[in-house]
Amino acid sequence: MSDVRRYRALTREELEGLELEFARFLASQGMPATEWARVSSEEPGKVEALIWEFSTMFWETTTSRLTYLERNDGGDQWYFKFGEDTAQLLRIDPEGTQFRGAKSYPQEARGQEVFLILEQGATPVPGERHDRLDELFAAAH
Repeated sequence: MSDVRRYRALTREELEGLELEFARFLASQGMPATEWARVSSEEPGKVEALIWEFSTMFWETTTSRLTYLERNDGGDQWYFKFGEDTAQLLRIDPEGTQFRGAKSYPQEARGQEVFLILEQGATPVPGERHDRLDELFAAAH
């Protein structure tokens, strides 16, 4: 089996912010807190494997829930809309000029596409902004 990793491991700070979720994950793996304490001090390889497994689960769950991302970059506004197998891009420069684009990908690669845009500094768009962005994307076509 190939060990191709589609995501990155969560950082220590990110894991600390997900402490409860990580504890639930460990419990689902049959690892109580006392066993985790032992493993974390005696088996660094197992710790790394568990963190990778949790990170992959976290990123897959998170990216599957996202439809819209946005990024502000030097005055440019970038909006991304992710469908099952296509991502749409709408960029608006400081003068208000719109640029459009689209990218197709295999359905199983959607999560990785969302992840890559997140890693480039994009942030999820709050739900209440979805209607406005739907209108922008519709008008751009």
